[in-house]
Amino acid sequence: MKKNFIYIALLAITLFGFSSCSDFLDRIPDDELSDGSFWKTPNDAKMFIADVYRQVMPGKYNGDVDGDIESDNAVHGIKWAAGDVSKGIYDPAQMGWSDDYKAIRACNILLAKIDNIPDYDQADKEAVMGEARFLRGFIYFGLIQSFGGVPYVDQPLDLKEMGSITRTPVEEVYAKVMEDFDYAAAHLPAQWGSSDYGRATKGAANAMKARAALYFKHFDTAAEAAKAVMDSGEYELFDANNTGQYAKLFWEEQEACKEAILVRQFNAPELTHYLIGWECFPTKGWGGINPTQSLVDAFECADGSPIDKSTTYDPTNPFKDRDPRLEVCVLHDGEEMYGVTIKTAPLKSSGSTGVAQHNDATATGYYQQKWLDPSIDPQSTGWDMGKDWHVIRYAEVLLTYAEAKNELTGLDASAFEAVNQVRRRVGMPELQNTDASKPTYCGTQDALRQRIRNEWRVEFALEGSKRKWDIRRWGIAKDVLNAPFLGMKYMMVDDPNAPEGDNKKKCILYQGENIKLTGSKYEDHNYLFPIPQEEIDLNPALVQNPGYPTK
Repeated sequence: MKKNFIYIALLAITLFGFSSCSDFLDRIPDDELSDGSFWKTPNDAKMFIADVYRQVMPGKYNGDVDGDIESDNAVHGIKWAAGDVSKGIYDPAQMGWSDDYKAIRACNILLAKIDNIPDYDQADKEAVMGEARFLRGFIYFGLIQSFGGVPYVDQPLDLKEMGSITRTPVEEVYAKVMEDFDYAAAHLPAQWGSSDYGRATKGAANAMKARAALYFKHFDTAAEAAKAVMDSGEYELFDANNTGQYAKLFWEEQEACKEAILVRQFNAPELTHYLIGWECFPTKGWGGINPTQSLVDAFECADGSPIDKSTTYDPTNPFKDRDPRLEVCVLHDGEEMYGVTIKTAPLKSSGSTGVAQHNDATATGYYQQKWLDPSIDPQSTGWDMGKDWHVIRYAEVLLTYAEAKNELTGLDASAFEAVNQVRRRVGMPELQNTDASKPTYCGTQDALRQRIRNEWRVEFALEGSKRKWDIRRWGIAKDVLNAPFLGMKYMMVDDPNAPEGDNKKKCILYQGENIKLTGSKYEDHNYLFPIPQEEIDLNPALVQNPGYPTK
């Protein structure tokens, strides 16, 4: 059975007398975990920080995997679950950060109280402090990524004391985030023991430092931090030698492979998420998210050529001879999954999987496949899935390094090598700058830049919000979100053999016109989200981001 630090720790927290682990952080402002009853043993600190992981790590809600609907990668198959941001509506009243600041306050409490614990081994204590600072940096990075400058506090202030704190400039918060990640990297171990699986490590701290630096275009820092992870020898791509196992990276059997740098843990049936049941196609699940034609088209042909430059691409047979990751990600017409043959034509069928057949049917002609573990029944155990959610995996570090090095020096050999490691493990030909006759040729810095950006898209497709943030940091959100959202092509033709009632028509897929969807919209000021209105109401010292309504 998988060792699970966070799950075991939460059980222990419950045994400490709290009515439920779910309100542990919520009770801190009232109870304050007095020095007389807590902060007595190292285990107190360990249990305390475990609950912060639970509050902070992505993957807690279906919305984490559904993050791609806030980009051009997908639309929501479960129509009622599509939030306003995916439609281009940025409402200050719908934003919030109170949970983030509760978790930040918890980190600050631990850092203030941990010295009260007697006989605490110094290295062990500093490691737990490293976890607290890692998590605090993790939260603050998410806040400045979303909102820009935010109130910065590094002391355990009561939430009432924050009522007059102003926004700290984003550059200052970013510098504090870097300090937290540096402290964490210096004091966290390279690996924990198996019973502590899931705790942040030195590699996680450096990987998060690289992620934050890349977002804010500190390419030298991003490259240096990514290289530290690469040189550590602790991580490697799953199935790096391309034995055809890539799909299993997203199945439950690969829980603790060396590609996983940081995970949110699940342990079915006690601690579960509902990923398969939520994401699986109708008749077996709720319909999940539906990949757009834009995402499908982003996967290259098997020879390494983009489809718009390929001499082999057949638009009437679009899944033939493509990047293997396309079949891992996208479930399409004619495939069999869980004993059902998928039919996406907009005609009634016994499987009811076709376009517009009901509210949860695909809107684009495609379903997602990445998380559909064939060993798990989506209608029973799929609702109690125990697959850990990858918060950071090694492929991200390699692509971070490749992008940063290309931005710094252009056509750097090490940038090619890093991106090609990700491509080689699925059998895609290597990008290169020596043979202009091949479709993998990148003769300029911008050519390599565009191929690296596409690699980000196809490698992390349907894994949450990565594309949402990538299109913002690259400055292309306005172009891709305001462009038409399309689904597959199809056309209806006369069919004299059709049953009565079907208007003597049959459907031909991948020819005709694309399905046209409502899509999203984006204005320049949407690079930052609006400051939550409830926070401005509580603290008039906060100033709203430009472009959003103020009271």
